[in-house]
Amino acid sequence: MHRALAAVAAAGIAVLGATGAATASPGVTPAASGVIRTGSVARFNVGATHSPVIERLLAGRAAVAPHAKVRPAGLTAAASTIQGIDVSSAQHPNGAPINWSGVAAAGYKFAFIKVSEGSYYANTYYASDAAGAQAAGMLVAPYAFAIPNYSGGTLQADYALDNAQYTADGQLLPPILDIEPDPYDSAPPVGDGTNECYGLTPAQLVAWIGAFTTEIHRRTGQSPAIYTSSQWWDACTSDSAAFASDPLWLVAQGTTAPTPPTAWSSWTYWQYTSSATLSAVPKPFDASWLSSTALELAAPASQTGRAGRSASLAVSSLDGGAAAAYSATGLPTGLQIDPTTGVVSGKLPGSAASFPAEITATAGALQATQSFSWYVHGQVRLARTGRLTGSVGAPVRFAVRVTDGLPGCTLRFSAKRLPSGLSISSCGIISGWPTRTGRAMAVVHVTGTSSRDSIQWRIGRASGSGPAGQIRLNRGGKCLADRSATDIAIETCSRAADEQWTIAMDGTVRIGGECLAAGSASSTASAALSLSSCSKAGLRWQLGSNAVLKNLASGRCLAGTGTKNGARAVAAVCKATPNNTGSASTPSARQQWTLPAVPLTSGIPGNCASSLGGGSTPVATLRRCNRSAQQAWTFKPDGAISAAGKCLGTAGGTAPGTKLRLERCVAGAATQVWQLSGGPVGVQQLVMPAAGLCLADPGDSSERRTQLVIGPCVAGDAGTSWRVN
Repeated sequence: MHRALAAVAAAGIAVLGATGAATASPGVTPAASGVIRTGSVARFNVGATHSPVIERLLAGRAAVAPHAKVRPAGLTAAASTIQGIDVSSAQHPNGAPINWSGVAAAGYKFAFIKVSEGSYYANTYYASDAAGAQAAGMLVAPYAFAIPNYSGGTLQADYALDNAQYTADGQLLPPILDIEPDPYDSAPPVGDGTNECYGLTPAQLVAWIGAFTTEIHRRTGQSPAIYTSSQWWDACTSDSAAFASDPLWLVAQGTTAPTPPTAWSSWTYWQYTSSATLSAVPKPFDASWLSSTALELAAPASQTGRAGRSASLAVSSLDGGAAAAYSATGLPTGLQIDPTTGVVSGKLPGSAASFPAEITATAGALQATQSFSWYVHGQVRLARTGRLTGSVGAPVRFAVRVTDGLPGCTLRFSAKRLPSGLSISSCGIISGWPTRTGRAMAVVHVTGTSSRDSIQWRIGRASGSGPAGQIRLNRGGKCLADRSATDIAIETCSRAADEQWTIAMDGTVRIGGECLAAGSASSTASAALSLSSCSKAGLRWQLGSNAVLKNLASGRCLAGTGTKNGARAVAAVCKATPNNTGSASTPSARQQWTLPAVPLTSGIPGNCASSLGGGSTPVATLRRCNRSAQQAWTFKPDGAISAAGKCLGTAGGTAPGTKLRLERCVAGAATQVWQLSGGPVGVQQLVMPAAGLCLADPGDSSERRTQLVIGPCVAGDAGTSWRVN
């Protein structure tokens, strides 16, 4: 039972980071050395398992071979003789692989693998390591190295889950929150200039941890384990008891029983060394004992099977004491569980039905239970789709039509050769924003069956129409002007035709039937601007946070070179002044532009964000797109988003589900500031830094008048995807 949710879920911290599995945070600069820079902070520790303080603490403790026939002398009775390994990209020098079969053969039973740090780094070895460890018969858990002064807990939880592509499969343990001393607390400009507690108060850290654990529980149904040391927990959370029901992965030196923080009566895992070695692992690694009183049961995936067919399911557990015995309730008629091995087998019933099942492992006084669904379906029939059409930049949401005798999402789907920018969910929803013209012959497959459907898809060009008006520089009352095809400059803002630019659906910026283009230039030089035929490549521009307009081909930003009429506009190296952690930055005023007011088009086709609503304080709702003034949004240099003269925000609330309103614009108001995390052809997630949450259509609703909220930033979620140019 997870008991720490409600008390801390509503608190927020005013920090920001990236969203989604493939997006990069503002101001993040990768380096060839493996160091990532977020602003001026050098994130040198991204490839490591844990902070230097922790690694040094454990370095002197010798590792014990897992295959020891005799219990090691001095090992506390609180520890079993079962061990696990803890790795990150540091165990892959020069790309060297880990031989996971060798790790399992050495006696290690579980693997904890670093998947992310903050919301700016994802371990590129995670997927292969997790797959290798599982193939070798080990249980696996991804862990997220928390950076609480960089971005919100909810956001970092989503970032970790998205990059791990976490889905219960019978060999995954619950995700882990790694919360430990700040590796980057040295003085600026190299560090963030804080302390081991990230410069946050105990109340702020408890709120942050609560936001993280709440989101993990919401998305997985499981309580995450927490990795920490007693010293850090006491100093930085004031020995909080808010998470005592969550499993504890304790780091502690010494050979006797480690002492957990006061709130926990015992630990589940004990990391005791950072000096373990094995020929199967290219570099030394961390190792942990499993508690002698621990019992962890991996959650099975939802099961599907054809009525009347044979079926089997193996479950896995970690038990530190006596061997576990297994029992089950709610299984489909005809299936039984072997109490010794935990293998479920038998023949499924002859008609379609859904079965909510539970499997329980029992070892002495300990029990662990996991719930899952078993879907017994009839004959699967995929409806023939035939031909579909779309256009670049227009949202797609298409539900594959299938009958199997059961309602709802009970089957699993995959697809090949979808148009660029589209993907299929496990429930058969094809969605996204096409990025290229052309034809595709997509093939949709129902997993575990022979059912397939071919879809002929044609993606056409964007129309070239869109919001039109001035592109206004954030200094001197100047606007972008088309003086000639090779002379793009700034002039005093007027209603002249040479200042009327169109923001097209495909991300091009157009005037007079031609598109704004950036020339080539050296790494630091500015590129000249010109007008070009819109049929050429490299003409797309992306609106970013604080009203920056970036050319997607060159990565340069639209910039003015002066404030006098006729001063050339160029595509220059993007410049911004970061905050002390690099989680946000303030662009140069010469690179900030206010575009014509644009619609906020939802990833749910046909719908737009609207400021319509009753009373003196309109609410933000979902409406059918109608190009009205209430659906014309202006993105301001200070991070505000306005419509009809009012700014999008909350009345101070930062909890998930808080409803959005249109209020009087207040410069610098935390709940009126938004950052944009980019995707293809203008598709963005809009993040409120004060909450670490995104502008969201709750439940991916297509209902008119649905009130918009701030909610978790989940990669690929149509309800948090918006077109803003």
